[in-house]
Amino acid sequence: MIQVDCSSSSFWEGLSTLGICNYEVRFPTSATRGTIDLSSGHITDEDFFIPEAGLSFRGARCGMVYASVKSAVLYFISENRELALILEPKLASSRRQLYFITGAFWVGNMLQDFEPASLKTPILCPCCRDAVDSRVSSMAQNPLTIMLARTINKRITVTISMSSKGGNSAISHTPMNLLKKGSHLVSEGRSSSMEVDISHLYAFRLDHEIFDGENHQQLLLFDSHGNNFCDISVKSSDVGDLWRTVLNCEKSGYDLAGHDDHKK
Repeated sequence: MIQVDCSSSSFWEGLSTLGICNYEVRFPTSATRGTIDLSSGHITDEDFFIPEAGLSFRGARCGMVYASVKSAVLYFISENRELALILEPKLASSRRQLYFITGAFWVGNMLQDFEPASLKTPILCPCCRDAVDSRVSSMAQNPLTIMLARTINKRITVTISMSSKGGNSAISHTPMNLLKKGSHLVSEGRSSSMEVDISHLYAFRLDHEIFDGENHQQLLLFDSHGNNFCDISVKSSDVGDLWRTVLNCEKSGYDLAGHDDHKK
């Protein structure tokens, strides 16, 4: 593992030459994975954008960048440790280009057992810690699980938006399979996946919005500190009153943060 100097705009501009990459965007309590084309990537004064992936990396030049030469993987970590971006070029020619870029901006070698800094996770208060075991063990009955499971049955596509002070990510996602991975609920799709740490999912809010002239329902997810860390948007015509019904169930065990009861 080596450390790379990311303070120069030339480094970020060079990433656009890597073409198609497997990627993972990690936030403190959620993550998305898929494949992106970096050719649209560009740097502004401080932020790095990949419009094709709906991704923005705030304060990119002030973050930390590491590379695994052996596996041809780049690791980006925001300065505030609230976002991590992992890129792995798919083509052999792109992997060779990665070697060139990291060599040109090499800072130093890391120790053999070095691992990039982990993200900062919100601290749970005592009452929330007491509820974690119950929420994780009953993940199959979680409102989010139920709503995503219904989208699988009807092959419904949703838009997943995640954010932190380190940046934002937005993807189109068609759930095909749900998995429990520790405390995480994982939704696998044909070309992307997303996961949410159920131990930090404290409250929901259901809003309505009009996008491209069509009514949409937007499910907002909050942690115990009131941070809206993930939004899931779907056409109202695809789900009807299902999401509202699931959230209004007294057995859901979740708070409703300003739940919108307006019916369209």
